[in-house]
Amino acid sequence: MININYTLDNDGFTLLPKIFSSSNIDIARKELWKVIQGKYETGIEPENRFWNSGDNPKKIIKIDKPHLSNNIIYNLICDVDFGKKLALETKAKKIQIWHSQSIWKPFGGGHEGNAGWHRDIQYWPFWKPNGVYTAWIAFSNVKDESGPVRFISGSNKWSEIQGLDFFDKDIIKQEMKFKNNINIVNSNLKKGEISIHTSTTYHSSGPNKSNQDRVGMVVHFCTEKSEKIMIKGKNSEYLKQLEDESICPIIYSGKTQK
Repeated sequence: MININYTLDNDGFTLLPKIFSSSNIDIARKELWKVIQGKYETGIEPENRFWNSGDNPKKIIKIDKPHLSNNIIYNLICDVDFGKKLALETKAKKIQIWHSQSIWKPFGGGHEGNAGWHRDIQYWPFWKPNGVYTAWIAFSNVKDESGPVRFISGSNKWSEIQGLDFFDKDIIKQEMKFKNNINIVNSNLKKGEISIHTSTTYHSSGPNKSNQDRVGMVVHFCTEKSEKIMIKGKNSEYLKQLEDESICPIIYSGKTQK
């Protein structure tokens, strides 16, 4: 059973009971695999592919905005109850998805399955830290041996630590930058459960030592409290896309949930 006592304000993350049924998750997982294999139901390609057929099958399979390529995935992340729950946890009146990612971690990949310590805001030069979050939907059961997302409790209040990066596979070396008394929490989730973390919370994941793939859908979302940073160049497209709800759907708009 997950520990529901972690909070976004105090710990920088929270773990939530099952929102999605196992059957709906199983269907969405099959559709996600189709996207990974290059089959796009909508005729729209994902925004970016960091893995293609023929690549190392033990590497993390990361696809950006798979919801654009498949209606079942799109409808899943636009679920009304999901939107209400995100609003409740973030005390927001508006929830808008501005990005999604599939993270498929094959078993037996060793350090190739590592995601280095980082915080999301370091990759988002177009957002100020407050009011932007990440939800992680478990498309498989995630245990200690699966290589779960690990959060450092309270790190949302830290200053930035230089030299940490998602793509750095040497997690042990990275951890030499931390103090000795940190509290690392594994986000062990059952299929259909979710975690939410702030943009400044440090997190990572280790190798998948289980005998099953670890699969998750990442949903980055903003609220009415989010503050944009107007920039030029390729990343400026993310802010422009907010005007198009077919790309960046608003999944909750109303009163603050209580």
